[in-house]
Amino acid sequence: MIDEERKQNLLLKINQLSAYQEIENNMGRLIAAVNFRRIDDVLKYFALEMDDVSLEYADEGVFEGAEALRAGIEYLLGTEIRAGEMIDLQLTTPVIEVAADCRTARALWWSPGALSVLRENDEPQARWMWGDFAVDFIYINDEWKVWHLHYFTVIHCDYHEGWVDDTSLINRLNTPMHERAKPSTWHNPYHPKAIRYGIPAAPYPYDTWREEERYWMLRNDKTR
Repeated sequence: MIDEERKQNLLLKINQLSAYQEIENNMGRLIAAVNFRRIDDVLKYFALEMDDVSLEYADEGVFEGAEALRAGIEYLLGTEIRAGEMIDLQLTTPVIEVAADCRTARALWWSPGALSVLRENDEPQARWMWGDFAVDFIYINDEWKVWHLHYFTVIHCDYHEGWVDDTSLINRLNTPMHERAKPSTWHNPYHPKAIRYGIPAAPYPYDTWREEERYWMLRNDKTR
């Protein structure tokens, strides 16, 4: 006969496994919506009910709150799609830790990607765009939704020049590029004359959400 403690531990593991699958699927669907610039579809995966729902994107700043989040996504993705443009981000190596109380989760993905952006003469330019997604999820209204999402740029450069020669997009001041954004908390992409740090860190097991651990991804430890 299984004792009560073993039953509770088994139930916890089942709930965490179910949460893991839903979180991974929802993040994949969110990125698919990003790739095809479906702004409303992107937004539906965020916990807009939370006052501090947020998106931090590289050095573009932090968009906090539902209205600022929408403004930030419209700013980053654009509202007009033109022929020749492309976003194609991938998600790899997921590290997902669901809290013991199954109310929140922390996750990290590495994300290789490519872009095609239109220049002033409307000729497309091929670019590399590689980075990391560090995300807090919250279980709300019977769904796992994105609570805080932070995208860390690793490289963003011309396809032909490569990340060693093209450093044009990583030398900007840490100044928000949109009126609804606050300054970024961290931006340290690859530079040929700089040392890389183990940020964002991989999440590790935890019991419950604690506000003092809000920036767990900024620990200088990518492997723990």
